Amino acid sequence: MSDINLSFAVPPSGYERIFDAEIDCLAEDELLVRGRMRDHRFELTHTWRLRTPIYEVIEASAEQLSGDPARFDPGLCDRYANICGVRIGRGFSRRILDALGEGEGRNEHLLLAIEMARAGQQLYQFPPGFTERFPPASDDPTERARTAWLKDRAYMTDLVNSCYTYRDETASLFDTRTVNCGFSDDLTRPRPGDRRAFWRRKRVAIEHNDRKFDCVSAMEDSVHDIEVRFVMGADGVISSAASRGLRLPYHGICEDAQNRTPELAGLRVTPEFIRQFADAVGGRSGCTHLFDLSIDCLRLFRFGGEER
Repeated sequence: MSDINLSFAVPPSGYERIFDAEIDCLAEDELLVRGRMRDHRFELTHTWRLRTPIYEVIEASAEQLSGDPARFDPGLCDRYANICGVRIGRGFSRRILDALGEGEGRNEHLLLAIEMARAGQQLYQFPPGFTERFPPASDDPTERARTAWLKDRAYMTDLVNSCYTYRDETASLFDTRTVNCGFSDDLTRPRPGDRRAFWRRKRVAIEHNDRKFDCVSAMEDSVHDIEVRFVMGADGVISSAASRGLRLPYHGICEDAQNRTPELAGLRVTPEFIRQFADAVGGRSGCTHLFDLSIDCLRLFRFGGEER
């Protein structure tokens, strides 16, 4: 018997899940986040009003557009408004589950809420006077990128040492490399009334053949165009892995983390896959997005007889 398998039945053509998000700027400290997730079993939408810079959900609603009510309880949408008051950060997932209560499909609502949170924090709203604290040394592209990097770390302090790009040691790389910022100031200074100030699409696809799973997880948005691929056998061993970043926040630095992905080849994935992939492609020497994209795939599998 195979050691691993997908945790639910998929069509012969394979599995595909799509997530789309758009963010409008409502006020100087308020965003409207709209997200949609779908696969062959369901389609859900979530809508948030999000207060910045604390990233607190101040209004929330959900709608189930498709899905067997026996497998996706419509009552979860009614209870979804109870997430109001949750802040993006530590304890977020537990708060969402507590608010939803029991019901078939709560895991899918949680996955969509996590994607909403990931997207929501991508759009900054710098307060008055913040930008003036970081005058660029010159109009050189690398100096502009350095200034953007400093502002990122100062505004979103959780970024500090969270990945290779935002670790302390990266500061010296701006002195020895040509670095280009992959996003404009509009992303950090949206104006009230701006629609689709940030957008994101994510796709997870898995094909199963010859006792192997071909996994692809990709993300494209206003800042990124990243993809990770790996082939995993029914025994959980990864035979090949690769990633690419066509659009990145800091060209000249972010690429370094991509070089770690091929090292996944030979890894036997276990129920401890979060720790395994954090060590392999995440952490302060890796890329948070590559880690998240990989975990998005692995959460769809059942390891050692346990559904995840």
